[in-house]
Amino acid sequence: MSHEFGAELRRRRVHADISLNEMARRLNFSKGYLSKIENGRQPPTEQLARLADAELGANGKLAALVQRTGPDQPNGPDTEFTHPGRREVLAFGSSLFLPLGITEADAEMAAEDPQTRLYYRDQFDRLRKRGQQSAPGLVLRTVAIEYCTLVELAEAAPHPQGRATFEILAARYAEYAGWMAQEAGDNQASMAWTRQSAKLAASAGDQAISAYALVREAELAMYARDATRTISLAQQAQHHVGADPRVKALAAHREAQGHAMLNNGHECRAALDRAETLLGNGVHDGPGGSPLGSTTVKDLNLAVSGWCTFDLGRPKQAAELLERALSRTAPTARRARAMYGARLALAYEATSDLDRMCEVASQVIAIAQPIGSATARTELRRLTRAMARRHNYRPAKQLHVEITAALFGFPVS
Repeated sequence: MSHEFGAELRRRRVHADISLNEMARRLNFSKGYLSKIENGRQPPTEQLARLADAELGANGKLAALVQRTGPDQPNGPDTEFTHPGRREVLAFGSSLFLPLGITEADAEMAAEDPQTRLYYRDQFDRLRKRGQQSAPGLVLRTVAIEYCTLVELAEAAPHPQGRATFEILAARYAEYAGWMAQEAGDNQASMAWTRQSAKLAASAGDQAISAYALVREAELAMYARDATRTISLAQQAQHHVGADPRVKALAAHREAQGHAMLNNGHECRAALDRAETLLGNGVHDGPGGSPLGSTTVKDLNLAVSGWCTFDLGRPKQAAELLERALSRTAPTARRARAMYGARLALAYEATSDLDRMCEVASQVIAIAQPIGSATARTELRRLTRAMARRHNYRPAKQLHVEITAALFGFPVS
């Protein structure tokens, strides 16, 4: 791979009449390092391949020579995850020494009371806000317990409409549990919760949540660096019978990110344009009350565009887009700020703006540590690998120590 990529890089560079010194300047790499790449004496990084591909207008052909052929981690087995019946719920509660069991009469009465439904809708909104600022494991515990109670209430509801109402609410809780499990770093549990959400929604006759579950699976594939699966799932979501404009827009974002990983610039931009059009009507309530997907980033299309632009080898433009997106994101949206902030630090490293890289990365560490964001940690790991070539820049050395401490949970002095 090293020899093939190096030879093709040199061929395209010479054809474009760009000297090795000028190419190194444009890519923010040293001339000696680039020479080793071209001679096959140094394996190319994925980041360098994307930057060179964009600079030489190779339309993904150069980057494809170092493209990952599969996911970084397996998606896990397609485990059946059916929602528990009353016995399973009670057994689950007993195992935690929690009084989850309620009498059938009390469950039926609660299911009939409109205030019960209002409580769980409001509680869901509170948990989503808490999830932006607390460790995912803490939030997941509450979500799981509330989910089990909702399943009991659905079974106790005397009328089909009441049962469907509680099943939809339980599906929303299950979907959010999947996101918290992902943020906790347990992708297999995340997949199980996500699929459980789709099953509950289908049982209640709601297709929108089932369509959104495909968006979430596409996101899991994206973080596993499986671009082909990301695109496939995102396209399935867009064609799902229950996909409303918002779900289609969120699916288009995942498709764009998948195309960006493959350096398919034209397809990526087309998906982003579709998402922007679909989001033009604003954010509306979803099944059970709250909108599906993230609502903490005010201009979600701008943030995802910045994310994709970095993967397409345009770090300077990516930094500009991400800065604008974060400036419109509330300080309380800590999880979103950590995730996109880590990507912003990567963009500044690629442009050799190391002072700003250190500043942004330090902010991300301060945010990501207390909330335990696995997605932010993934981006920070990429940053440590990219920073390996910055060994002569003293602040970068200290930052490397701080990131390593954050990744392994040690306090940063």
